[in-house]
Amino acid sequence: MKNITLKYLVRMIAVVAVFSMGASVQQAGAAAGAKPDPRAENALKKMGYKYAVTSLGNFRISFNLDDGRGHLVFISSSTEKFGSLETRKIWATVMNSKEPLSQELANKLLMDNIPMKLGAYELTRVDEGGYKIQFAARVDAGCSSDALKDAMRIILITADGKEKELTNADEF
Repeated sequence: MKNITLKYLVRMIAVVAVFSMGASVQQAGAAAGAKPDPRAENALKKMGYKYAVTSLGNFRISFNLDDGRGHLVFISSSTEKFGSLETRKIWATVMNSKEPLSQELANKLLMDNIPMKLGAYELTRVDEGGYKIQFAARVDAGCSSDALKDAMRIILITADGKEKELTNADEF
């Protein structure tokens, strides 16, 4: 076992203290209730997209794809802050599962994350019971409408493609 000197111990405590202070992640907008974020709303209006606002204040955009399939993409009005960063989540559901994922499927999704330019597969527990696989990305909360559109496109194409691959359904 390594001998721990007092100087080393003091340095480690200082490092932990600095990271603890800087790592306070705040969720902005949650306290504001279900109001849609005006930055995201203005970007969607600038793109000419029709959208609905959910009871949580998130944006729901329905897309019709060229192959006759459709898919919903969501944009969070709530944002996350870490230091000078402020991000918002964009996501689309891939599939629901009543049971935890098999090891094979979980590993496949993790491996499928590797080449992604933006976003990753996530597993979320749903209130009604079961699980939801989503493809999600975090983008700058004040990003341009072009950047938001590009992120939404990646989310849409990836989630719908994986839904088709895994379920051969068009549910989401």
